[in-house]
Amino acid sequence: MKRISVFLVLSAALALTACTGESNLPQPTGKGGLRGINAIPGSPVVSFRIEERTLDNLTYKSISTPALYDNFEYNFNFDITLPGEDDPQRIATVATKIEDGQEYVFVLSGDLSNPVVTVWDSALRDWAGTETVFEARFGHLAESLGDIDVYFYDESGPAPVQGEQVATLSYGEVMDVTDFEDGNYIALITAAGDISTVYHQSEPTAVAARSSHLLSLFDGDANDTSPWVIRSMSAAGVSQRWPDPGYPPTIRIIQGAATLPAVDIYNDETLTNQVAANLSLGQVTTDLAAASDGVTWYFTPAGSTATVLFSQAISSLPLNSPTELYVIGTTDNWAGVNLAQDRASAETVVKLSLFHSAINAATMDMYVVDRGATVAEDAFPKLSRIGYGLPSATTVLAAGSYDIYLTELFTKTILGGPYELDVETGDVVFLLAYDDELNPGSVIIENVSLP
Repeated sequence: MKRISVFLVLSAALALTACTGESNLPQPTGKGGLRGINAIPGSPVVSFRIEERTLDNLTYKSISTPALYDNFEYNFNFDITLPGEDDPQRIATVATKIEDGQEYVFVLSGDLSNPVVTVWDSALRDWAGTETVFEARFGHLAESLGDIDVYFYDESGPAPVQGEQVATLSYGEVMDVTDFEDGNYIALITAAGDISTVYHQSEPTAVAARSSHLLSLFDGDANDTSPWVIRSMSAAGVSQRWPDPGYPPTIRIIQGAATLPAVDIYNDETLTNQVAANLSLGQVTTDLAAASDGVTWYFTPAGSTATVLFSQAISSLPLNSPTELYVIGTTDNWAGVNLAQDRASAETVVKLSLFHSAINAATMDMYVVDRGATVAEDAFPKLSRIGYGLPSATTVLAAGSYDIYLTELFTKTILGGPYELDVETGDVVFLLAYDDELNPGSVIIENVSLP
């Protein structure tokens, strides 16, 4: 009914304009900036909308790209979509009048059953082009912490001492916009009034003059090796992470090459530091410590260092992040594919993805059906066009019992399955597809989820 009413009002206004050449519609006198932040740990994807138009889809710790809108009053909405439901569920709405030259950051926090929307506003900066400073402000969105002190300093200068913080913040607060000379900056987060209790100390990060930055502190989740995370978004839409070098990356190695025998894995050329033993097809290591500046992994036959079957160099790994290394390929042409997967649990859905390492099937579709059901002729794949050597997108399911089928692209010709999958809400499922050496052309599905 609301959409019909709006359509009729607009139609009447257009007709009046056509007759008189004038419009009775309100005219904007300027524009304001908009951003959204999802600060609900364990939330599914949240759609941040201005009226019914989606501005961004936000996972936990996400900050939307800045946008400019006319200075009218709008309803800003936050929606989630549950598995099996076509219509989104609205979890929060806030009406806000946008003023010319102001920016509004809509922070969604609390929990899904009782969300809270906090609005941070500040003036949009109009740079003259000769400034040597940048502007920054910090928001406290780590609900596990009490009050914090924020120290922000150039690495070329002296380290700060107690009392030199740029802000003391309670959860949900944001500091005033402050100017800093350009340079390489360190963000240090400590307990309020106690600089010796350090929660997060970032590596130096270059910040250029004439730029504006919003930095927010969040609690880490399964996608982080650090307990807290700082993320920033510039007014130009550049997203950055300010990692703590005290929390190096990790890597989990998954064996998906059907022709590779069981292997031992080393992380040194002399083959003296064994990090995993007797890794067979479909098996997975634990999270292994890794160096952010790169490492080479050496794969030898299980129980022997007489030869190296293959090695895989990784030039760099992101600090504070866990990653996976999937072993793929065929005889004497093996390799590793390094990637970061979404490990974070969501309280309302099951997350499901698949890595394709079956070299005999270039591209596949995935069907998910109820336990005991078959793939109907008119069924659409749950995941489509999964290419060899690549992960699928992440899809969501409701809790239940399912059968998984893999088929040739755009056909119902089954390559693998049924694979029985029983899941509960909050589960994060990683599947691996690899060649069945005993049945050429067939694919085996293996569950390689985190324990």
